[in-house]
Amino acid sequence: MTEERVEFEGIYNKLPRPIRRIFSWGRSFSIWPVHLVTGCCSPEFMQAAGPRYDMERWGVLPMASIRQSDALFFVGNVARKMMKRALRLYQQMPEPRYVVDIGICTISKGPFYDSYSLVRVADYLPVDVMISGCPPKPEAILYGTMLLRKKILGDVDEGAGKET
Repeated sequence: MTEERVEFEGIYNKLPRPIRRIFSWGRSFSIWPVHLVTGCCSPEFMQAAGPRYDMERWGVLPMASIRQSDALFFVGNVARKMMKRALRLYQQMPEPRYVVDIGICTISKGPFYDSYSLVRVADYLPVDVMISGCPPKPEAILYGTMLLRKKILGDVDEGAGKET
């Protein structure tokens, strides 16, 4: 006996384009990331969240609960063991969800390119924004969040349903 799997499209894709733009505009100014911070990029990420650069002023509010967040920030090097847990966290996140790589270790394993235990995040998850640097400056991290905001706003035009 085979069960038919019904795909739920959701009401968002059925809305007219102007309404979808309003929803995407609101989502772009309320990015709630969960950050997996390891390695030497963490002080730079803390500076970007600190009072001088203030990521909250730009609408990026770190969340403690994965079920309420919409972005996953990888900061520093990622081991195979950690990637298994990160995949589980990514699957628990609600749609739409985004992945941001911060630092050269998450993008190409950096100076540890021949390590057996480190992995590239892009080999396991669809990465939306990559912020390079060893470690990247807080300005670069803020610029990366601005690129993520542009991507969120561009999702409306890329085919989130039929034109109505």
